[in-house]
Formats: sequence, C-alpha cells, structure tokens
Amino acid sequence: MLGRNIKKYRLLSGLSMREMANLLGVSHQTIKKYEDGTMAPNSKRLIAISKILNVKISDLAYSYKVPNLKYDNFRKSASLSKKKEDGLIMAISDEIGKYIEILNYGDETYSFDKKKWTFDVNDLESLEGIALKVRKLLGVKDNCAIENLTSKLEDNNFLILEVNYEDKFDGFSEIVNNLAFIILSSKEGYRSRFTLAHELGHLILNFKEDLSFKEKEIYCNYFASALLMPEEAMRHELEISKRKMANNVSLNEILLIAREYQVSLRAVIMRLYTLDIIDENKKRSLFMSLSKLGLKREEVKNINEHPLRRNKIIFRLEAENIISSKEVIKYLGVTTYEYFNIK
Repeated sequence: MLGRNIKKYRLLSGLSMREMANLLGVSHQTIKKYEDGTMAPNSKRLIAISKILNVKISDLAYSYKVPNLKYDNFRKSASLSKKKEDGLIMAISDEIGKYIEILNYGDETYSFDKKKWTFDVNDLESLEGIALKVRKLLGVKDNCAIENLTSKLEDNNFLILEVNYEDKFDGFSEIVNNLAFIILSSKEGYRSRFTLAHELGHLILNFKEDLSFKEKEIYCNYFASALLMPEEAMRHELEISKRKMANNVSLNEILLIAREYQVSLRAVIMRLYTLDIIDENKKRSLFMSLSKLGLKREEVKNINEHPLRRNKIIFRLEAENIISSKEVIKYLGVTTYEYFNIK
C-alpha cells in the first residue's frame, strides 16, 4: 500500500511522475516503480517524499481495505484537474475503508434501512411533501430550522465524513455494503449543510423517470431547499399574512433567515422565488443588491456542525482497550502531539 499512498498524495498535490521525479532527483521510471510496488524507497528517500508531498511518513504507510465504489454522485468543480480528481477519489475510498474497519472493530451495525428511507419522486412538486416526511423522521417541526442536521442524520445511521484535501470538491454519497455514506469537504464552510441535504437526496430519492445527471442535481437541490427551508417556516419567518404588500422582502430579512437556517443568501432568495413569495423582478433585484454590496459570496460564518460519530466510536474502542493509542492516532489522522492535546 506504500506505492498506492505515494500515488494518491502525488495526484492530490497535482504533480506528474516526471515533476515529482525532478523534485526527488530520480527518474520518472523510479517513481512509477515506487507506485507500482515493484521497488520501495529507502528511509532517506521516504522522508524526502513525505516532505515533497507535505504528508506524514505514517500517512504513506497506513493501508485500508478499499471498497468498490461507483462514484455516480461524485460532484466537483469543473476546474478540478484530472490528477487531483483521481487522487481525491483514492483518498475518499481510503476514508470509507477506514470507517468500515473502525465499525468492524467495534461490531457496530449501521445498516441503511432502504425501505424506511426511500421515497419515490414523480416530479419536482412531490419533493415538497417528501422533505416534510424526512423532517418528521428526523423529529423536526415544519415551522423551524433544523438545529443540527449532521447530528440528526448520524443518529439515523447515516455515516458522514469530512475530507480536507481539496476545496474544489463539493460532495459524494453512495451505499456501500448496506452502509449509507455521505462525504463532504471540510473546506466548504457555509455550503456544507446544503451539500449534506443535497447528498441525502441522492441516497433516498427514487426517481421514477430516467433523468440525466444534471436533472438529478436540480431535483436534489430542490429537495435540499425544501428540507432546510420548508414553506411553512419561510412564510412564518417573513410573516407573509401580515404584509400589506406582496413581494416587499428586504435583503436584511433574507440575511436573518440565512443566519438562522444556516444556508447561503443565494439559497434563501432562490427558495423564496420557488415558493412564489417573490417574483422574477424581485429575485433579480436582490441578486443585484448582493453584487453591489459585495455580498455575492457573503455567506453564513457561524456554522459549527461537524460529524462526530466516527470519533465517538474510536474513543470508545480506545477506552475498552480494543485499539491502542497508536491506532487511535492512525484513525484520527493526527500527530502524536495533536492526539495528546485532544485528550
């Protein structure tokens, strides 16, 4: 697995074999042999490789049983290079393999209840009702924000991971060995909740029509909006019934909703437009205001929602002496110093 890890981190670094060979002072054939596993670098060269790739030597040594993944729902920026994409796919496979290994150690059962969590989709409008059904399963009322979507999904056996390798990665979800995985970018910030809801859509929505990838993305975006910002909640927040004039929603009101529901300003505007609370002209006017005020990319900054289930399992295994401190460090992906600071 040493060779595979060298290749993975080389790709994540965006380096070609020849570029890495030049930095290491060897031929590109040598790099190929390292990655193929037909030759192993000596200790001195391994240290040099770790410095070039900016990873710990232990990161190059650890290995996990990698599951077979389809990557049908892999979403990323069009500007992500093919090298980095290939490296990211390898990294995600390793993270999922690591999580499965942790579950096996702890005899944890997190089977995905397909019958409970599958909803037939006939058209966009049906997603409104599906979103309300999902909120009910999560124990959330229809007139308020979801306090911690990550925690609620983890409590319902969805396995959520964050990766911090690439900021041009949006999200990924797949059922693996009857386990429901959702992978997010820890660099996504404000968009993480919306992406989480979007990827949930990919896992639970059963499209009755043969839709293209782009069409499925539209459906999952609609579902995410309806889940995070249900119609009843939006009308309640804006006190629509008390307004003397329709369509007179202010940018400050939208900012407050964005903060409370922890979504982007753009997402709120689009949701209000979808619900016919604002019209096309008002939508355009609000987007122009965002741009003029330099708020086009201004998003919610106070989202503090991260997956905790995996780490809870790791620390329980440590407490029960099922795994050692060294294995905890490996699974957490931290240094020894960081580990003792965590403790």
